[in-house]
Amino acid sequence: MIGTAVWVVAILIGIFLLVKAGDKLSDKIVEVAEKAGISPLVISIILISLATTLPEMTTSAIASYEGVNGIALGNALGSIFANIALILGLAAVIRPLKSSREAFRNSIVMLLSLLLVILLSLDGELSRADGLILLLAYVIYLYWLYRSHINVETVIRKGKSTILDYVILIILGLFLVAGAKLVVYGGRNIAEALGISEYVIGATIVAIGTSLPEMTNALYGALRERGSISIGNIIGANIMNALIVLGIASVIRPLQTSASVLTIVFVLAVMGPMIVSLKKKGGITRSLGIYFLGAYTLYLILLLSGVSL
Repeated sequence: MIGTAVWVVAILIGIFLLVKAGDKLSDKIVEVAEKAGISPLVISIILISLATTLPEMTTSAIASYEGVNGIALGNALGSIFANIALILGLAAVIRPLKSSREAFRNSIVMLLSLLLVILLSLDGELSRADGLILLLAYVIYLYWLYRSHINVETVIRKGKSTILDYVILIILGLFLVAGAKLVVYGGRNIAEALGISEYVIGATIVAIGTSLPEMTNALYGALRERGSISIGNIIGANIMNALIVLGIASVIRPLQTSASVLTIVFVLAVMGPMIVSLKKKGGITRSLGIYFLGAYTLYLILLLSGVSL
């Protein structure tokens, strides 16, 4: 009993460190980029989307390095599902979300990213070669995104970076790693003690915890009637989860994917209606948000009851 309490506390402290350090680190990355005179376009396309997925990226990388396959895979795929079904579901129930045509275009990329993961996983494993393919796919996506938004920009440096800036980056990065290690430590031990698979822990507790930055942004966007912020952030984060988070984790150590079938089925069950709604409705309706939350509830029930496909 005491051991379980320690592991739960480890997960909670780890998630807190991931969220807080990730938030501060993302702000610092943008600040240093601006001081270096990096284009605002590059900052918005790469750094902002990278910032919100730092917790997932760090956690899955550490889990893969330590051989905790289930948490590495479950965190990435579970976060994709939680981002749509739980986070966008809650946001849309609060207030129907409106978006631009750009969101629809990028949602197609989100679907293609997941389909690429599925294709590479047909042999039951994401190998190191598969991981490199996923990372290359993200580079191609960035190039497409850049070409579709290219314009002439006047880049103005905002000050000059100091040694202290880089020291702070390193310290925040270490806090991020420490948080990830605590989450993996607690998740692995709870899974062993309760006889629950590491994948279930990764796809539920860890996935929800590391998705808190996306949840904050999405709910803020809904309350402020800025649906494009909510939807755009989720789409960008999901593309990164599929291509970058899984790519890095599988390059570190090949991931066995047999446990992920149920999650992928549910992700497709919400991603499809989401894309159709973005095309036809120009956003996500409250009724679709309710469907998302219902799907997430059913998913948790099935996953925690041990149902597998």
